[in-house]
Amino acid sequence: MPTQRFAHVLTCVLMLSGLAGCSGSPSLTDHSGVQHTPLAGEPGDLVVVVFSSTDCPIANAMAPDIERASIETTEAGGRFYLVHARTDLPDERTRDHASRYKLSMPVIVDRSHTLVKLLGATVTPEAFVLRIDENGGHTVLYQGSVNNLYGSVGNRRVNVTEHHLRDAIRSAAAEEAVVPSRRTPFGCFIERN
Repeated sequence: MPTQRFAHVLTCVLMLSGLAGCSGSPSLTDHSGVQHTPLAGEPGDLVVVVFSSTDCPIANAMAPDIERASIETTEAGGRFYLVHARTDLPDERTRDHASRYKLSMPVIVDRSHTLVKLLGATVTPEAFVLRIDENGGHTVLYQGSVNNLYGSVGNRRVNVTEHHLRDAIRSAAAEEAVVPSRRTPFGCFIERN
């Protein structure tokens, strides 16, 4: 019994240092200095995480659709986070980017790639629609593209005809299965640290 208690305490100490998680939910700071735990919440909570980059033209082209997805998530009672997966990105740059692209959601810089690794993100933009489960973990309901603006890297359509992320959010909010649950995202590769 003492060994189990020691292991639990050690796990929580590691969580506080950002190396592990008691419930798999790291705490990260947004560019305004506010702490967020995107992967935590009450059972049934809807959480959307979109990995982005200030200098990825594909992610920037999708910014209006990302903002609309954020609004729809909030209206459905969920939480939405834009996560920049860069180790060297100053908060001033993310604030300027959010202002320029009219992004109203919390913007987090994942400098240690904690969320990148936990969710397995590979490119920007890449979206994750999650449901918090009864055990304090999460289930990935959707992973993939924001929309079909790009059919492949360098292959941009004139207009978006499919809103993959927004469709996934609507299905998840209605507690329906998200079909398909995975779509290949096209974007700028996340450089792993």
